[in-house]
Amino acid sequence: MDFLDKLNPQQKSAVTAGNGPVLVVAGPGSGKTRVLTQRIAYLIAEEGVRPWQILAVTFTNKAAKEMGERVKKLLPDQAIEGIMLGTFHSICGRILRREVEHLPLQSNFVIFDTDDQERIVKNVIREFNINEKLYRPASVLGSISRAKNELIRADDYPTQTYKDEIVKRVYAEYQKRLIASNAVDFDDMLMYTARLLEENPSVRDKYAQRFRHVLVDEFQDTNLAQYALVKHLASFNRNIFCVGDPDQSIYAWRGADWRNVQRFEQDFPDAQTVLLEQNYR
Repeated sequence: MDFLDKLNPQQKSAVTAGNGPVLVVAGPGSGKTRVLTQRIAYLIAEEGVRPWQILAVTFTNKAAKEMGERVKKLLPDQAIEGIMLGTFHSICGRILRREVEHLPLQSNFVIFDTDDQERIVKNVIREFNINEKLYRPASVLGSISRAKNELIRADDYPTQTYKDEIVKRVYAEYQKRLIASNAVDFDDMLMYTARLLEENPSVRDKYAQRFRHVLVDEFQDTNLAQYALVKHLASFNRNIFCVGDPDQSIYAWRGADWRNVQRFEQDFPDAQTVLLEQNYR
């Protein structure tokens, strides 16, 4: 484990932290990616954790690829292909296709992009004789997206204003048309998976028992659905390792919720907190 010698004391403390929940608060330039990848290597080489018992999630395919390449360099003589390493959406996609019997979908469901989504919403708005100038499809779709990120179904959408009533009606019809097309949008992938684990204890336990360690990159950019997802997946072993900077959220516009740091501290009151304060930039 020569690479441990190149870490500063705080980084080493994070990488070698024992079992249980860990929150690594990492400022810009403090080496959080290094800590995350070396944590994975440490678990495999020193703790005897099997690669397939590790789940590591991040936000972009580029970050996931870089993380995998770094782990391979650290452990060139070990097979690490079994690690489930990817974006939230790619991991949700794998789980949903395996557990499709619990969903209103077929296993060959398709994923609609933004153009597909806006086309459906626009058609619904026109068919419902809703004024497009007052209720722009992109705006209504944004409200639907935020609701899904908060794990709110169409039937449960809160209505305090007339606009809320419009969104609720469109949301319900939009969802019906997605299901009729055997399709999901990207927000569905998160919501379906989080709710699947919440409402089906046997499914939740299967994955939670498989993953001895759950690692989360850019934790400050998670939304409620993503937080619920990783919390459920870590519910059995409780080895959840989150790295992030509460002051540096770049996805607030996409539903990121800084309160997830507070939720983490409430749900895991025994968590270790490690501060990475040294800036190498």
